Amino acid sequence: MQKTLSILVIWLSLATVTASAALWHFVTEDFPPFTYPAKRSSSNGAEGPLVEIVQAVCLRLQQDCTITLYPWRRALLLAEQGQADGIFTLVRSPKREQLFHISRMLVTSRYSVFARKDSAFVYHQPCDLAGRLIGVYGPSGTSYTLSERLKAVPDVRLHLTADNRRLLRMLQSGRFGPEGLAVLNEDVAWHLIEDEQLDGLREAGELGPIAYGIGLSRKTVSEAEFSAFERALDEMIADGTVPAILRQHQLEPAY
Repeated sequence: MQKTLSILVIWLSLATVTASAALWHFVTEDFPPFTYPAKRSSSNGAEGPLVEIVQAVCLRLQQDCTITLYPWRRALLLAEQGQADGIFTLVRSPKREQLFHISRMLVTSRYSVFARKDSAFVYHQPCDLAGRLIGVYGPSGTSYTLSERLKAVPDVRLHLTADNRRLLRMLQSGRFGPEGLAVLNEDVAWHLIEDEQLDGLREAGELGPIAYGIGLSRKTVSEAEFSAFERALDEMIADGTVPAILRQHQLEPAY
């Protein structure tokens, strides 16, 4: 009996080690300058400051991790269903708190309103958007935040587009009408306006600040594993690893 119990204890210990060493699969999106397709040959296919931070945390934990870039809707669906263990770049919301362990916010930016250059529109407050058609990246943290801001504003129509590049092209081509607008992350917008040479667009006002973090699936990642992830992330902030990554990419920390 004693021998049987000893064998069982050893087997359970080995199972625990194997489980803790299981591969974590992260998903992300084309969301420059935070994440974007790899410019060089890479098995991950993704680069950017958030990719570098996740890779550094996994290295510190001696945790095998992969990172794959998908369109946002697919990435989010995979993570929600537990087919991916982690996702970024993630905005905190009540629904996402139910599905994911969410890290401290790492990088901050702003949501801004963009218009065509031939429009005189200037944004000051949510009521300025009454009666307008607004293109927005979504379903996403951006569309969630915008919907929350516009709850008391009458006759606003939102057009969800699953690609920021397409969203800005649609705005410039007049797909939202001559007085149409788009709301998206300011850093992303200016990066893409320059990259896509969209000279007919301008920023019409700032909607508000936003911060992004990393989500780990509650279906596949335990509280203990997430706590270890958080501790490693905190250590890397304290020792300067994370700040150095953000400075290199000229991004503003949220912590």
